[in-house]
Amino acid sequence: MTTASQQEPLAPGRRRLWTHVAVPAGLLLIAAVLVGVVALIQPHQKAAPVREAAPVNVQVERVAALPELADTFDITAVVEPNRVVKVAAEVPGRIERFGRRSRDVTWRGRVIPRESVVDEGEPVTAGEPLVHLNQDLLQARFTRAQAQFEYDEREYRRILDLYERGNTSKSELDDARTKRDVSRATLDEAARELERTTIAAPISGILNRLPRELGEYAKSGDIVAEIVDLDPVKVVVDVSERDVPYLSVGNRATVLLSNGEPQERTGDLTYINAIADEGTRTTRVEITVANDDYRLHSGQIVKARLTRRVLKDVIMVPLESVIPLEEGMIVYVARDGAAERRDVTLGFIKGRRVRALSGLTPGDLLIVTGHRYVGHGQRVTIVEPPAAQTRPADATP
Repeated sequence: MTTASQQEPLAPGRRRLWTHVAVPAGLLLIAAVLVGVVALIQPHQKAAPVREAAPVNVQVERVAALPELADTFDITAVVEPNRVVKVAAEVPGRIERFGRRSRDVTWRGRVIPRESVVDEGEPVTAGEPLVHLNQDLLQARFTRAQAQFEYDEREYRRILDLYERGNTSKSELDDARTKRDVSRATLDEAARELERTTIAAPISGILNRLPRELGEYAKSGDIVAEIVDLDPVKVVVDVSERDVPYLSVGNRATVLLSNGEPQERTGDLTYINAIADEGTRTTRVEITVANDDYRLHSGQIVKARLTRRVLKDVIMVPLESVIPLEEGMIVYVARDGAAERRDVTLGFIKGRRVRALSGLTPGDLLIVTGHRYVGHGQRVTIVEPPAAQTRPADATP
């Protein structure tokens, strides 16, 4: 009988197989035991609670509708004279002297005395003499015409007396009357030419230029003076085809100028060109503005404020409160302690504010500061802005 000690040992291949299976299994068993022990040793931990996001501090502006708002736009304009009159000589003659003033004139803080010679750059009044031409030749012609008329007048009366007594014919009387009438017309012509040797200002304005010197000969039609009418003036703008349909002759307009400090003047639209410029597609519009102090001068660049229309119940909101997206625009309002997203449709811009056509109603609390840090439903806390930044909801810069 064979004992255990006498059993045959395992073959080498079977011994290796046993080692490969038994060792990993033992390691897994030991790891499982260790995990259980650690789990028993560690204290029981509770899950961390979900924390709610803190409210965002925002500043708001209560939305209000303006009862009436003018839809205006500013455009660059140029000042032009109301009229420029070029005074021409009507009869030929040598320039003998320039005119003298008939009264004292106050101009730009100084008094121009009576009997002083009119000079360029100074005001003149309609009817005042500007230039005197030499009268020698025309005076001689007038004297000759006057003598001829007086002779023909005497002859006519003599023949009329003879005709009334029956001593001459009707045809001889008619000839005498015709000669007398022709002589009278020649005398009138000579008298008028003599009068025209004194060239007077046809309008009141600024004597802009005296292009001819003393002693120079002026032919009939030559320009001897230029007068500029600067009261009123024309403020000229070129308005785009989009805005022209809103404008009408008689509409009021504001002219903005700056001569050391901002100033405004009002005027009326007095002309709208019926034909647009083919190159720029703009239309010439003229605004007539009073200029009794002559502060506006020809060629000056100013701004004209024109009104398209007057709108009712308009909601204007700050531009910075609007958030542009790839498609459309949004704003946020504060409602029940949370931010609420609103899609808005916008209109024209006026200063730093824009018209809201839809999406907002009067009474809404529009978020104007902090709106870029909130989302729909985000809790918000309304805080007051610093006093220096506070302005009414309908303020328009």
